[in-house]
Amino acid sequence: MKKILSLFFSILISFAAFSPAFAVDKVKRNYYEIREMQTRVFETNNRILVMKAVINTLQDNGFIIQNIEDELGFIRAKKEVKLKRTNKKRATAYSAALTLDLMSYAVSFGTNAYALYNLCIDYKRLANEIDPHTVIFDSNVVIEPFGKNTKVRFSVIEKELENGDGYTIVKSSPRKVVRHYEADMYQEFFNQVGKNLFIEKI
Repeated sequence: MKKILSLFFSILISFAAFSPAFAVDKVKRNYYEIREMQTRVFETNNRILVMKAVINTLQDNGFIIQNIEDELGFIRAKKEVKLKRTNKKRATAYSAALTLDLMSYAVSFGTNAYALYNLCIDYKRLANEIDPHTVIFDSNVVIEPFGKNTKVRFSVIEKELENGDGYTIVKSSPRKVVRHYEADMYQEFFNQVGKNLFIEKI
């Protein structure tokens, strides 16, 4: 029995220590810096051609087009994926609760039904916290004339949904929303748009 408890506690400690950090751009940026980072001007006045290149780029990156307003030059797209988003504090709390449930159940020599019930629930909560979460990337693109050129502004918001505590469902309301301001991400997107624009011109 002692060996089993020791092994179980070791597993709990491993679970509590498992907390992949989610890198968020914490650099303070003003409105103009953000706007400049999210905007690129392409040397063509063919807005439709640029729009096609943007649509192809979004689809190449796994986005599903949700809405296109041709006259306004507006595109909305969404990408849904499963990613590791473990919250260290929650995982630690569930591990602690699971440990107490196990101790209570062990002390009662397996006769405490309430402790067994809590043991199952807290185990499921911990498993749901460690399991990959559904993450939705919402993107908006505005394409408009800019003199003899065409200007594109691209923005991304990440919504992390929560696995239902104690169940296998996914809650629709996000537990975390992140606005992405990583310059490299926008640079890569516009580079891909440029390549697709070149292909469209051929």
